[in-house]
Amino acid sequence: MVRTGLRRAPLVVVASPDEVLAGADVGLLGAAERARSAALQDPADRAAYVAAHLLVRRCAAALTGRPLTDLAVHQWCTDCRTAGHGRPSLVDLPDVHVSWSHSRGAVVAAAAWRPVGVDVEEFPAEGQAAGRFPGLAPAEQQQVRSAVDAPLLALRHWARKECLVKTGTTTLAGMGRVDLSRLTERRDRAGRAVSRYRGLYLTDWCDPAREVLVAVAGAAAPVVRALADVAAAGAPVGR
Repeated sequence: MVRTGLRRAPLVVVASPDEVLAGADVGLLGAAERARSAALQDPADRAAYVAAHLLVRRCAAALTGRPLTDLAVHQWCTDCRTAGHGRPSLVDLPDVHVSWSHSRGAVVAAAAWRPVGVDVEEFPAEGQAAGRFPGLAPAEQQQVRSAVDAPLLALRHWARKECLVKTGTTTLAGMGRVDLSRLTERRDRAGRAVSRYRGLYLTDWCDPAREVLVAVAGAAAPVVRALADVAAAGAPVGR
């Protein structure tokens, strides 16, 4: 049984692709995952993809206590009605929600008993304008224009909205109708920004070592664990 601390809170892990792949069993990937990873031409993109799919299994194993070999990831796209991409799930575990995101330098994965969405974005380049991030509501655009670090604030809005898309709260087309500019924020003990939107906790933070911004949407603020602290199998992880 899962301890009370993870009944609502998503279990989240952030790591580099190299950290995840070190000693990992890539044979855990299913046929669709292997085919999609093989289609990626750039080795760095391929490594990030594989690492994210392996890391989400680690998270699910820690959440449920199930062995990694029992966890099969399935993706189904409702738009084109094909497998291999789209919203992910675990085969034969419909009550477990999973999400992942990856860049070349970092991967983030989550498992939860409630809907969850995660996103990871590389820091904006030095001198980069904020205009490249679409989906900002008018009030957010005004807020960004007056911000001390406009590109970072625009990126925060984008990353959190990506998480909302993954929870089914909005869609890519509807991002511009979501306004996060007036949310009340607090800082948790680790310095992460936490706010609420339509019953979901939105949490985001900068990871300077990996030069990325991480965002999570879930039914509670996330339990963030290091890769080494997430068991591959056995008793589920609590707070």
